[in-house]
Amino acid sequence: MDSRPFSATRQPSLSPVKEANLSLQEWQGWGPTSPVPAMVTEVIEDLKLLEKDMNAELDFGGNHGSLKGDFKVQEDKKHRAKYQSLGDSEKKLQFFSARQIACRTLGSRGYLCQKCWLPMEEDCLCSRIVPCPLWHRLRFWLYMHPKDFLRQNNTGKLLWQVFGTQAATLCLFGISELEEIMWNALSLAGRRNVWCLYPSKNAVPNSIQDTFIQDSFRDPESQNNLVNEGETMNFILIDGTWNNSQAMFKRLKERAQVTLGEDLPCISLNAGISLMHDLRPQPSWDRTCTAAAAIGLLYELQLIPDFSSHRLDSQAEAIEAALEILFEALTARRKHHALEPSGSTGRTLLQAKASCSINFETQNYTIITSQCKGPNYAPKLCCDAFKEFACPFAEQVNDLKNDCATTMFSYINLYGKYPPGLFANICKDGAQGLECAAAKAESPKKNGAIKTTQSAVLVLTTGFLLYLWNIF
Repeated sequence: MDSRPFSATRQPSLSPVKEANLSLQEWQGWGPTSPVPAMVTEVIEDLKLLEKDMNAELDFGGNHGSLKGDFKVQEDKKHRAKYQSLGDSEKKLQFFSARQIACRTLGSRGYLCQKCWLPMEEDCLCSRIVPCPLWHRLRFWLYMHPKDFLRQNNTGKLLWQVFGTQAATLCLFGISELEEIMWNALSLAGRRNVWCLYPSKNAVPNSIQDTFIQDSFRDPESQNNLVNEGETMNFILIDGTWNNSQAMFKRLKERAQVTLGEDLPCISLNAGISLMHDLRPQPSWDRTCTAAAAIGLLYELQLIPDFSSHRLDSQAEAIEAALEILFEALTARRKHHALEPSGSTGRTLLQAKASCSINFETQNYTIITSQCKGPNYAPKLCCDAFKEFACPFAEQVNDLKNDCATTMFSYINLYGKYPPGLFANICKDGAQGLECAAAKAESPKKNGAIKTTQSAVLVLTTGFLLYLWNIF
């Protein structure tokens, strides 16, 4: 398999009806590196038989992966009956995944670009993506849920677009052919060279520092293994909604016990808030999109002395640039559809914000930068300094109708060069947010709280959205 990043060449349009068979070229064109999965082929054959029995063509109701009309009703009855007939839970999972992928593949033919998964004729961004080689001792595994396969706002696809399929390899949950490829590679790599990025409270994750610095002092032999030029470090990124990720992580843990002989080591990152949060919100600050997780990992690895000479920061910047391009394409697409007559008069995410009434350019940022210093960023010092600076502007910063939060955080980043999501991560006074009672607020009529349960998460999101590229 070619390890080079994808080119911008578009694939020929295929009819989902006349070309129902899924060729190896088409299958691998969407991103996977395996042969066409047997169960996916079986599902497609069943769809063709149903098409023949009904004397009707497959109907996806437009450019989507969901069947429509009477064909959907009949297919739904048939697939439910087959699902119930499968007594083994593993076979049920494989069938569920294969059906999702078969329908999404057939329904996206001739509409989505195979490389970027965006509409070919309108929004394809492949020509704007700049390939970049990943350090040869790193490998990403994108463990993706079938419902995220070919999803337009999926960010995991950017990794193999930029780094190539051998450096960032797609593995689909429940597709045995792809899962075997991944676990065979992980088995060869050995348990010391496999980690999963997953912020689970039950997983007891370590930080990058815990994994690659502190552990090496406790176990010198581990450090010797770590710097061995013959070994590749493998990082599994779970790519799915947070509800689906729990089942995916459970499956990974169970297979790790069998293949690696121990629990799957987990790493947590200070990844902060992703640019994509505005288009696909995350449930909490410690959960971010897949591309942002990879970016955070590369930046944190760059800080490890043994890895600092391998330009991992430049590789992170390549993904950042691709993520920005994707964000711009999706935002433009959403704006285009929002401008179309729909009868809706509700407020949208794309409404312009009023200019901030505060001149943040002239503020004294040494209040923060003199107290909040890396690499450890002491929570009390950082949070007290942040509140001393920000609380006088609490009313304006919490007002989502203006751009004060965006402007304030852009200048904090300019002078402090802080990691993404630092203050959202470490500064939490209570349910109402950061308490500013002890600070001199600008408006005496307000209690001056900077809200972190709702507004502050939004403030930090808004503030970092447009300036994410300068944060790391």
